[in-house]
Amino acid sequence: MDHLNVITALLNSEIDDDNINMTLPEGWPEGSDAPRIVVRLRKALYGPEQAPRLWHDDINAFLLSLGFTQSLADPSLYLRSDGIPNLLYVDDISISYAEATVKAAIEVKAKLSEKYMIIILGPVRQFFGIEIHRDGTGVSLGQKAYITTILRRFGMEQTHGVSTPMDSNIKLDLAEDRGEKKFDDITDYQAVVGSLMYAALATRPDISYAVAALSGYNSWPITIYMTAAESILQYLKSTADFRLHFKGHGIGIGIGIGIGIGFGIIIGIGIGIGISIIIGIGIGIGFGIGFHIGISLVGCSYSNWANDSADRKSQGGHVFLASNGAIS
Repeated sequence: MDHLNVITALLNSEIDDDNINMTLPEGWPEGSDAPRIVVRLRKALYGPEQAPRLWHDDINAFLLSLGFTQSLADPSLYLRSDGIPNLLYVDDISISYAEATVKAAIEVKAKLSEKYMIIILGPVRQFFGIEIHRDGTGVSLGQKAYITTILRRFGMEQTHGVSTPMDSNIKLDLAEDRGEKKFDDITDYQAVVGSLMYAALATRPDISYAVAALSGYNSWPITIYMTAAESILQYLKSTADFRLHFKGHGIGIGIGIGIGIGFGIIIGIGIGIGISIIIGIGIGIGFGIGFHIGISLVGCSYSNWANDSADRKSQGGHVFLASNGAIS
């Protein structure tokens, strides 16, 4: 997986349909009596509200011309039949490829470099604020730097850590009955929950339930809800080094051996079967070997019945693991 960055991306777009005019900056033409000149932009600049859309239209058309198609699940993801997924975020591009498609990936990067000014940053180490680590067993995703940033933003750098994201003794659905007043400024609470939600969606599914529970009170936050949100921050402080780990393609090998004397059939059982037939007196050995290559997918779900004390609604949840890491 390689990381590419497009230099001054928004300046690459041609302006055809949009009529965008600009007055030239002071000092050109020279002279105090020089007339003010209005020009029509032929290419985009940083500043106009149309610039991001024009850049997206430009890079989108070029990627489609290279044989990519946009994913229906995520328009920022581009797929191609030879198995080279391409992830685009403004001016950052991540290209993934297997050993068998290295040549095709090099050609894609070469064509992108011909069209735009590209910096190839090498193997991707950070994308969307997600830290990517590789070792001999697979790939790990973490957000330690992001967690440190939000702890500093909300003044929780020096707080002590806790071992769970939510106190099981706190009943959020009963809090309104205690007579607490809503915050005058609810944006502070919403900012905390929103920051936690990004971590939950990206690399920290262990806080997903707690964040989802607190999100239901974004329009009516009170002290106990903010305390619960700060508890999640405390949990993140103590677990900032946690990562999602995805194992590489597993190869399973099984060997079976059977030994017998006399007339008969000897069968060795492993992931594979070996058979040896001996006639007369002698020794027969059966030997088998088998391989399994693939990605495991495991899904689990859970729901309760009328657990919400306020309205008796049921709650449910699920987790899906691919290559031993949570993906949903």
